[in-house]
This record gives sequence, structure tokens and C-alpha cells, in this order.
Amino acid sequence: MTVKIADKELFDMYQSTMAESISDWKRIAKFAKFIDKYADDETIYNRDDLASVIDAILNHETVKLSAPMYRLKMNGMVGSDGQQYVSRRVDDRGGYFICGVRNPRVDRGKITQQFTRDEAEFLKDLLNNSSIENVEE
Repeated sequence: MTVKIADKELFDMYQSTMAESISDWKRIAKFAKFIDKYADDETIYNRDDLASVIDAILNHETVKLSAPMYRLKMNGMVGSDGQQYVSRRVDDRGGYFICGVRNPRVDRGKITQQFTRDEAEFLKDLLNNSSIENVEE
């Protein structure tokens, strides 16, 4: 199975780590800087990408860099759980909704805030108060 991630820096680290002849656990230890970097990150996709890379190493799966993804920031909408973004369930059992990035009631594996450019443009056209942000920040 192939795991796709959006974070180029994380992908570059994955490639260089996999080229080394070391144990899987030593490979994972090399990602400590990303754990520190993403610990307080407001975006779900960074933590998801890191978890995907660690799982891929342990399960001997391949990691590939995915096409650029985008998110829709709801300008002026910041709640107690952070900046609000357009979100949707990953299982296609529901429409779009607005969700903060640090919402403790959300299972991060069940929603996404990442969209292709076409889907992001479509959603932006539907929403008057949104702007598209490139995921590769």
C-alpha cells in the first residue's frame, strides 16, 4: 500500500531516513523534530501526515508526495478551538461544515480540511466569506 502526504519537508526527511540502513525505530526517532514542530500546529493535515509516515515505516509501506491540496479559511471566524475552516467527513456521509482546527470533539481521522484546487474553487464560489490557502505553507 502507498501512503500519500502533502508535506514536502516531511517527505524529504522520509526519503533520506529510508535510505539509511537502520532499524525502523531509529528511523522513527529521526522524526522527533517534526513531533516538536507539529505539537502546537493548528492544522490537522500536518499531524495526520506525520502519523501516516510513522505508520508507513512500521508497516513497511511506501510514502509518496501527493498533489498540492488546499483549505478554505473562514475569514473572521475564530472560536475557542481556533481558526475555522471548511471541513467534511472523509467517509462521504455528510456535507461540508465549519470546524476549528483544535476542536477536541473531532476525531481527526474522520474529517478532512484538505481539498483539491478544483474542489476548493467550487467551495469558495459557494461561500462569500472564504479565501483559499495553499496547504504547502
